[in-house]
Amino acid sequence: MDGRGQDTKLEVRELLNHAFLIVGLASALACARPSHAPGATSAREPLRVEVGSRPIDLAAGDLDGDGKLDLASANAGDRRISVRLHRGEGFIPADSLPVDLEPHLLRLADLDLDGHLDVIATAHDSGSVWVWLGDGRGGFAAATGSPFAAIAADKPHNHGLAVGDLDGDGDPDVVVADQTARQAAVLLADGEGGLSVARGSPVALGGQPYPPALGDLDGDGRLDLVVPLVADQAIAVLLGDGHGGFQAAPGSPHRTEMVRPYGIALADLDGDGALDVVATHDDTDRVSLLLGDGRGRLRAAPGSPSSLGRRIGTRIAVADVDGDGFQDLVGAGSGSLVVAHGDGRGGLARLRLEPLGEGWAAIAADFDGDGRPDLAAPDVEGGALLVWLSGR
Repeated sequence: MDGRGQDTKLEVRELLNHAFLIVGLASALACARPSHAPGATSAREPLRVEVGSRPIDLAAGDLDGDGKLDLASANAGDRRISVRLHRGEGFIPADSLPVDLEPHLLRLADLDLDGHLDVIATAHDSGSVWVWLGDGRGGFAAATGSPFAAIAADKPHNHGLAVGDLDGDGDPDVVVADQTARQAAVLLADGEGGLSVARGSPVALGGQPYPPALGDLDGDGRLDLVVPLVADQAIAVLLGDGHGGFQAAPGSPHRTEMVRPYGIALADLDGDGALDVVATHDDTDRVSLLLGDGRGRLRAAPGSPSSLGRRIGTRIAVADVDGDGFQDLVGAGSGSLVVAHGDGRGGLARLRLEPLGEGWAAIAADFDGDGRPDLAAPDVEGGALLVWLSGR
């Protein structure tokens, strides 16, 4: 049900241990069946970047200081983080970073404030965070003390990795979320590449989390935490205090019409200046569009939930893909990259589909430097990342 392949025997055992309803378990084990809702399928050919065995997550950033976006991927099959540097019209291999367990989620940020991006990763079956510090030339070295302990659990089940400055000191901090413990943990950065658990962490969520997102939902200049509670048919909104602590927003958790919310993204969908929430749901092609009031409360947008014709995964992106000034939804799943174009009022209009293979994560970034977002997603079984350039 996550980027590791969606449905594994380990996931089933853990779901059983937590006494999920039989109906919920049966749907979780069901195979995703691509439907054939109307949608435009383009003939454009993506760039194919070979990376290794079973890439399940990816990130983009300038890792060698040449002004071009490079790629990193979490390869579960060979327990490595692969780095590919942007050269000419393609990508070339650079460092390969070993991980003790199968890596699951991946982010890039400058943890040690040296002006170079670093690699941050988690493993599905660990409560720790791995950090490699970048040298600005595409090389990396493990940070002192890595991996850093975040959540202690008998059977760790990490389903979250988010990065942002939570305490206002200028360096990015880290949030992870554990489904077994029903907690989120905050790790504060020391500005030198180290991480330590914040006071008052971990934070009880009251439900089983899937990957969270950070954003300022109440307009106070502090990052807040938004977490899908997959078994509770709800989305929790926790307001940040600016010191690495969180408390529930009024009305949180927000109940969703559809069951099993499991992937979210934050963006201003209706142009009112307040962040809204897009939530995907497991075992369905429908997504919830929840409008924020600028104070931390959410309400369903007109027409929500909306059908995409494809079930998409937990790693989704929001960007103005078509240049019309409205935010669009980008996701991957059921054999396709899916772009759902926003209507600027909190709804989704026409669809665009691209053949992908197995993949459940998608990002938007400007790889060719033309000022327009390009799209990328892993082809898990193919051992590659696919990149769709806006100009092709």
